[in-house]
Amino acid sequence: MGESEPLQGPPPFSAEWARALQAELDDSDEFRRAAAGWQGRLVLERIAEAAAGDATPRAVALYLIDGVCREAGAATPEDRRAATFVIAGPADVWQRLLDGQGSPLTALLRGQLKLVEGSVAGLLPFASAAEQLVRAAARISLAAPGPAPVVIEAAAEPEFRSMRPDGIDFDSLPMQLWQKAKQFGIWDPRAVDFSVDRRDWLRLDELERDVLLRLAALFGAGEESVTRELLPLIGVIARQGRLEEEMFLAAFLWEEAKHVEAFRLFFDEVAADRSDLSRFHTPSYRRIFYDELPAAMDRLNADSSPIAVARASATYNMIVEGVLAETGYHVYHSILERRRILPGMQQVLAHLQRDESRHLAYGVYLLSRLVAEHGEPVWRAIESRMDELLQPAVAIIQEVFAQYEEPPFGLESEVFVDFALEQFGKRLARIEKARESEDGGSVAG
Repeated sequence: MGESEPLQGPPPFSAEWARALQAELDDSDEFRRAAAGWQGRLVLERIAEAAAGDATPRAVALYLIDGVCREAGAATPEDRRAATFVIAGPADVWQRLLDGQGSPLTALLRGQLKLVEGSVAGLLPFASAAEQLVRAAARISLAAPGPAPVVIEAAAEPEFRSMRPDGIDFDSLPMQLWQKAKQFGIWDPRAVDFSVDRRDWLRLDELERDVLLRLAALFGAGEESVTRELLPLIGVIARQGRLEEEMFLAAFLWEEAKHVEAFRLFFDEVAADRSDLSRFHTPSYRRIFYDELPAAMDRLNADSSPIAVARASATYNMIVEGVLAETGYHVYHSILERRRILPGMQQVLAHLQRDESRHLAYGVYLLSRLVAEHGEPVWRAIESRMDELLQPAVAIIQEVFAQYEEPPFGLESEVFVDFALEQFGKRLARIEKARESEDGGSVAG
C-alpha cells in the first residue's frame, strides 16, 4: 500500500472499534493524566438515522478507572443502566468531532449531542479527558484532518474616517453601544455611600464575610486584569480603521477602570482589609487570569490576523466576561438583595452589570463579524478556544465552593454553573448564526 493511500479503521461504534479505542487510550499518557479521578461507565451512541439509510444504532461502553480503560465493547442494556454518562448523537456530528472540529462538551452545550444520562456540570471536570478520548478515536478511525487554517491579512490602515463623505455609521451596533455608554456609563464609584455597608459588614458572621470577600477578591483582580489587557485589541481595531468600534472600546476601557476603583473602595471602606487578597486566587483562576488572558491579548501586538483576534475575544469576552464576571455578579447581587445588606455594593453591582452587558454585546458582535467575514477557520478557532478554557473557567467556581463545608447564604455551586452554561450556550449559538450570514452585525446582540 502506498504512503498516500488512506488506511481504514474498524467501523465507528462497533465492538471492534471500542476495543481499538481501549488500546489507544491505554497507550495515551495524555488521557491517563486528564482522566485521573474518572470512574464509571461511559456509553457513546450513534443515533440511528433512517432517512439517511442508517437504521441501526450503534453504541459502545467504556469502563474507566483513574485514567485506565478496563473494559470496552458493544454497549449492553446493563451498561446503559450502570453508566455515569450516556452521550448520544447523529453520525454527522460524531464524524465532525473525529475530524477535529469541536469537542464533545461544546457539542453538548449547542444541543448537537444529547446527554441521555448524567449532567453537564458532572462532566465538566473531565472535559479534557473527553477531548483526549475523541483524539484517540480519531486516530483509530483515521478521520481526514480538517482544512488548514487560513491566515488572512489585516485591513490596511485608512485615512481619517470621520472626514470622508460616508462619515460615521451611527446605525452600527458599536455606535449604538457608544450612545448607551454615554447615557448609562456615567457613574462615579467615589459617589457611592458605603457607610451603611460598613455597619452591615460588621453584623455578618465570619463565614459570611469570608465568602463575600473571597468573591470580591476574584472580581477585583479580574477587573484589573481586563483593564490592563484590553489595549492590544484597541490597537488592532484602530489600525484596521474601524472608528465606530474604536470609539466604543474607549468607553469600554474607561468603564473597566472604574470597576477596579469600585472594588478597591469596597476593600478599603467596607471590608477594611489591606491584606494581600491574591491569597484567594485558586489554581484555575491563576491559569485564566495570570496566563491565558494576558497571553491571548499580548499576541495581538505581533499577530493581528482574524484568528488571533477571535481567540483573544473568545478568551476576554466569552470566558472572562461571559462565563465568570456575568455569573459572579448575578449571584453576588442576588445575595445582597435577598439579605437586604450592603446597599452601596448593590448600587455598584447594578452599574457593573449594566456596563458588562454592553461589553458582552460587543464581544458577540466582534466574533460574529469575524465569522461572517472570514468563515470556517475563524469559527474553528473560536470553538477550539472555548474547548480549551470552558472547563478551567467553571473549575474556578467549583474551587471557590470547595473551601466551605456548607457555603453561607444558602449558596449552591450548581446555581453558578447552570447560569454560566446557559448564558454561554445562548451567546455561542448567536455567534454560530454568523456562519450563514453575510453581515456579522446583523446577528450580534
